[in-house]
Amino acid sequence: MKQRTPGRIFIPIIMVVIIAIVMMVTPIGFEQQPGILGFISNTWKHFIETFANGMSVGIIAISLIMLLIVNAINKVVERQKFKKLTPQQQQQYVEMAKQNYFKRLLKSGRERQTDAEEEAIILDHGFDGIKELDNALPQWWLAMFYMGCVFCVVYVLAYSFTDFAHPDVEYETHNTAEEKKVAEWIKNNDITIDQAVNKYSDQQAIDEGKKTFESICATCHKTDGSGGIGPNLTDGYWINKTQDNLFYNIYNIVYNGSPKNPQMRAFGAKKELTGLTIEKVASYVYYMNQEKPAVTPNEGGAVPQGDFIPEWSRGGGAPASATPATPAPAQTDSLQTDSAGE
Repeated sequence: MKQRTPGRIFIPIIMVVIIAIVMMVTPIGFEQQPGILGFISNTWKHFIETFANGMSVGIIAISLIMLLIVNAINKVVERQKFKKLTPQQQQQYVEMAKQNYFKRLLKSGRERQTDAEEEAIILDHGFDGIKELDNALPQWWLAMFYMGCVFCVVYVLAYSFTDFAHPDVEYETHNTAEEKKVAEWIKNNDITIDQAVNKYSDQQAIDEGKKTFESICATCHKTDGSGGIGPNLTDGYWINKTQDNLFYNIYNIVYNGSPKNPQMRAFGAKKELTGLTIEKVASYVYYMNQEKPAVTPNEGGAVPQGDFIPEWSRGGGAPASATPATPAPAQTDSLQTDSAGE
């Protein structure tokens, strides 16, 4: 008669597995942290939320009661089998039961059958002199197999009828949380035109502004600001003058759009760019206009549009000999305003 696994051993193990499965299908309401420490923190928070869920607690409680019932039934079956043993077998069973369960488990893994036991389980067929034994599968193997079957069923049901393990749902949840964080950060940290500072001499700000310009504004103004669909941002001509200062004029046009050109949309007002980002873009456009050589029409730049503003020109010089063109409605763009702080 084999020793059964004590209830104090198998009940906690199975309960841990059941709790883990219930945690898998219990939605979480907190932001997960990365890394190993984050994993530990996430697991603990998830554990707390699982036991705060009434349905989860009910499932775990019912599972515990069922395991206690199974353990009681096992004890009854064990006693009935014990009565059928001979006195000598009963004594051996009692002595074995006194041994530590884990030591007995390790010992059983190293022992082999006696010759008599092996003879009793030899099957009546063989091949090439090799005989096959009718050994029982190891308990640990059977336990893993049955747990795998249970996990498979739970996983399929959870995937089919809940949001568990759906990458698209996980992405939407995570993305919504991140957008909320960004919106909160912008609300608390973003700037307006009154707080903007011209950073044309700050190389890091210029580099960041250039990246934004090339990804958004270059479509209309070209990467060098020489103009295409939108006006040339390197000359001294400006379609709009909404501010007395060139930098703030550029900032205002990028943020609020061009009053004279609907194609130049309001990147800030429409929340496409933050005030901090526009500050860097405006600084970069100012830097192109004041610190880099102008790209003339002969060099591939767009013909001047708007009015020449002496106080905004390089050193207050006279306008170039090019004839300014009347701004066409189709000609503007996203950064015309930039540069066209116009």
